[in-house]
Amino acid sequence: MAVTLKDVAALVGVSVNTASRALKDKKDIGLQTRERVKEAAAALGYRPNLNARSLVLKKTSTIGIAVTEPDNPVRMEFCERLRGCAAGDDYRLLNISLKSDWRRNVEAVEDLLARRVDALVIGYLWGLIGEQAMGPILQECRQGGIPVVVFGYPRTELADCIEIDFRDSAFQLTVHAVKRGCRDIVLFAPSIGSAREQGYRQAMIEHGLGDRIRVWPLSGSGFACAAASVDAYLNEFKTSPQAIIGFNDISAIGIMSALKKHGYRVPEDCAVAGVDNISYGEYYDPPLTSIGFDNGYFAETVWNLLKARLDKTETGPAKRLKLHQKLVVRQSC
Repeated sequence: MAVTLKDVAALVGVSVNTASRALKDKKDIGLQTRERVKEAAAALGYRPNLNARSLVLKKTSTIGIAVTEPDNPVRMEFCERLRGCAAGDDYRLLNISLKSDWRRNVEAVEDLLARRVDALVIGYLWGLIGEQAMGPILQECRQGGIPVVVFGYPRTELADCIEIDFRDSAFQLTVHAVKRGCRDIVLFAPSIGSAREQGYRQAMIEHGLGDRIRVWPLSGSGFACAAASVDAYLNEFKTSPQAIIGFNDISAIGIMSALKKHGYRVPEDCAVAGVDNISYGEYYDPPLTSIGFDNGYFAETVWNLLKARLDKTETGPAKRLKLHQKLVVRQSC
C-alpha cells in the first residue's frame, strides 16, 4: 500500500497540514520541523500524489508539446529550452512526436488532452489550420479555455501563432550566395511552392537570375534523403551547381557529405548553406553557413505567450508573431 502524507505526519507527530507545508519548505514551519518531516518522508518512501493534487487544484501543471522532426537537433534543443522555461514556473512538459500520418497525430494530441494538460504547444504547422486535421482540436481547446501556441508557418485564429519567416531566410541565404559570386544556385526542397522556394525565387529574380532558377526535390529532410538527392542531381546534370541551399541544416550536411563522396570540394566547387543553425553545423568540416535564431529566445517567446494565457493576463484574440532568422556565415558558403 502506498505511503500517504497522513503516515508521514503520524510518524513525526504533526498535523497533515503541517507535514504538507514542511515538505514545500514553507517558512511558517520551523526549520527543525521541516527537516524531521523530510527525514520521515524519505524513511517511509513517501511520494506526493500528483493526481490527487491535480484534482484539488483543478490543474496538472503539465504542458503538452507535439512537434515534428523530434530527432532534429534544432527541435530537441527547443524542447529542452522550453522545458527549462516551464520548470521556472513549476510546470513540466509531456512530449509527443508528430509524423506524416495526420490521423494518428490527431489521436496523439487527443491523448495529451485526455491526460488533462493545462496547455498545448504544437509545431511545425503550416497553412490554413482550420481546414486541416488539427483544426477541430484547436477549436475544442479554444472553447474549453485550454491555451495553445502553434509555430511554423500557420494561419489560424484558433490559437496564438508564431510564424518563422522561412521565406526571408531563403531570400537571405540566396542573396549571400549571389554576393559570394555564385550564379548557378539550386534550392533543394521537399515541397513545391514552399515559403523557402518563394524567398529563393524572389532573390534570384531580383538579381537578374530568373532564368537560372532550379528547385531540386528532396524526398525528406534527413541526411540520407539529402545525399540521395545529390546523387540523383549529379546523375541528371553530370556536374554540381556553384551553390546549393539546403532545406535545413540536416539536409545541408547530407548534401556536403554526398558532394565530397563524388569528389567535389565545399565550398571551392560547390558552396552549401542550410537553415536552422544547429550547433553541430559549426563543427562540421567545413563549418556550415546557416540561418537561424537562438533557441533560448524562441522558447522564451513561446512560453511567454502560453504563460500569459495560463495566468489570464492575456484574454484577447489570438496573437500572431513573426520571427526573422539571422544569417551566420561560416566556411561552407
